[in-house]
Amino acid sequence: MPVHAYASSKAGVVSLTLNLAGEWGRAGVRVNCVSPGSTLVPRVAERIRSGRYAADPAEFTALGRIVQPREVAESIEFLASDRASAITGVNLVVDAGWHVAGTWAQYGGVRAAPSPAQAAGGAA
Repeated sequence: MPVHAYASSKAGVVSLTLNLAGEWGRAGVRVNCVSPGSTLVPRVAERIRSGRYAADPAEFTALGRIVQPREVAESIEFLASDRASAITGVNLVVDAGWHVAGTWAQYGGVRAAPSPAQAAGGAA
């Protein structure tokens, strides 16, 4: 799937965010952006159900699931709130760990973490 235009425009948004945050910060304006990963909107859910994807997108995330639309909305709400009053120039990635897990595909994918008992040295 060619993503040249998408990737270039996303990089442009991130760069614009950084530049505007620097330019407008002293005026009290905070500028941030959100980069959602694969989000379980109805169209994506239908493509998963119908098998139109070669693999379940959740398999390529560190958390083993797809982002819910409310999680993207809540991230935006947080950045716009007073709780984020010291945050500017940030690209908040909301992708259930796709960026960190994607590189694991060449090594067989993300592995399940051990259970607490296994991690403590007990029986599984």
